[in-house]
Amino acid sequence: MNLDYLAFLSFMVATGLYWFMGPGGPLHAIDVQSPFRAQIDDASRANSVLLWLVGAPTAVFAVLFMISEGLFGGAAMLLFGTAALFYSFGREDYPTLTQRVLARARAGDSAGAASVIDSIESDGEAHDDAEFCGEASIFFSKMAMQRWFGPVIYFFLMGPAGAVAYRLAHETQGTAFPVSESVMRVIEWLPSRLMALSFAVFGDFDKTLGHVVQKGPSLQPSTAEFFEDAVDAALEGDKTELAIYERLSGLFRLLDRSFLLWLGIFALFVLV
Repeated sequence: MNLDYLAFLSFMVATGLYWFMGPGGPLHAIDVQSPFRAQIDDASRANSVLLWLVGAPTAVFAVLFMISEGLFGGAAMLLFGTAALFYSFGREDYPTLTQRVLARARAGDSAGAASVIDSIESDGEAHDDAEFCGEASIFFSKMAMQRWFGPVIYFFLMGPAGAVAYRLAHETQGTAFPVSESVMRVIEWLPSRLMALSFAVFGDFDKTLGHVVQKGPSLQPSTAEFFEDAVDAALEGDKTELAIYERLSGLFRLLDRSFLLWLGIFALFVLV
């Protein structure tokens, strides 16, 4: 069987299992970085973190994958590819979080909606409605990218090892040994730009495409800033023009439709 078909089958199985079972389970409980943390050199921390917490575990996986591929052929992709991609998917319960935020927004409880996000990623500051909408755009767009879209992009570009490396880089964030912001911008550049292009399909095409063309080639805007402006462009306007519930509903429709679009695109590439 063609390797592209095997990769796509692994992708479909991993995605199906993830959507059916949700995050968690034995694969997500594995801390593959733990044996390498003692090797980090404080004198060159940035390079050391990238080498030992991302490069070394990825190299170990790549060697095991190549050995198994030599022994078992395409079955290695089905086994290791599916396991690697499932491992690379995010740990956040995205559907539950969106439902909790929407339920509070529907009830007019903007503070309660904000508290759902703050319980996971809080800056400790109070926000008005416009600030909260911007924060929600960043939070859920980045979550959608990091939990599924980013790993899938690197899986198809670089194989199972690419998806694993993407997840390992994100696993360092919020820890004592994070991969530097400049490196994360490089890692997130392609997935964030491709996601923004899908926003153009389902939102204001001209404004969103203009944003991607103008800001997309550069690494200068952070991923958060890029996503906030992309969502603003796609939803046609200022964050104060829509009630919070309508704004959030539009955001989640945008993300869900983008997921379906890219699912179809990946299938088309394999079939054609």
